[in-house]
Formats: sequence, structure tokens, C-alpha cells
Amino acid sequence: MTHNELASLRGKRLCALDVGMKRIGVAVCDEMHIVVSTRPVIDNTPMAMDVLRDRLASDRIDVLIIGVPRHHDERITPIIEAIQQFIERVRQSVSLPVFEADEAFSTKEARSIMVASGVKKKKRQTKGVKDQMAAAVILRDVLEEVRSLPTPGGL
Repeated sequence: MTHNELASLRGKRLCALDVGMKRIGVAVCDEMHIVVSTRPVIDNTPMAMDVLRDRLASDRIDVLIIGVPRHHDERITPIIEAIQQFIERVRQSVSLPVFEADEAFSTKEARSIMVASGVKKKKRQTKGVKDQMAAAVILRDVLEEVRSLPTPGGL
């Protein structure tokens, strides 16, 4: 994301998505960017757009961030292609700004965070838990970038 795109996120309620072939992990934050909360996963089915629109409205989301696993060599893999198609469908279905964020290692990091925080193996293997955590990692990383920007007016 560009400097201006990141700056435009200040004071807005954000939602991050970790898009997978079967499930979509969802995480949201408040407009002060203090609390990141996971939400139930969305099954990646033809009904996903309707569910997503309802969720965005109920959480009063201002901006949507969708993780895309970028490769350093700019390779386009089948999953990247599927995510890009999903992003286009989202842009046609919602009236919110939609940004892409690099999420190359979010699922791996989500797994590491769960292990380090003592989440039992059985819970880590529950369908959707890893997807929720990956969305939270994407959102946390974007929020860290926003916080690292100089404050407006030099304050």
C-alpha cells in the first residue's frame, strides 16, 4: 500500500480478509485502531459476497483490506489468481474502498502465534481458527504501517 493509502486509513473502521479456497478469515478493528477482533470465517461459496456485505454493514466497516500473498519474483500462482478474481468481485459488490496488502506469511505467522500463546493443538486444527488469526495478522501489520507514518501536522 502507498503512503497516501495508508494515511487514508486513519480514524476508519477496518476489516481484513484472508481469502482461501474454502474459507475466508475475517478480522476487524475499531476506528481508533486499538482493538483487533476476529470474526467467524465466511465459507468461500457463491453466497460469500452476500455474507460479506452483511458483515461489513453490521460492523460499520469503512475500508476493506484483502491479503494477497505476493512473491518476490512477481509470480502469479493459482491462489493469487483466485484471490485477484475475488477482489474484483468484491469491488463490484461493495461501495467501500478496497485495498490489497501483502500477506505472504500471515498463515504461517498465525500458526506460530497460536503455538506461542499456548493454543492447544486440537483448537489450532479447528477449521477456520487459522484463517481468523491470519486475517488478524494482516490487519495488525497494516495498522503497524499506519502507526509508523508521521502524524499530520507534525504532532
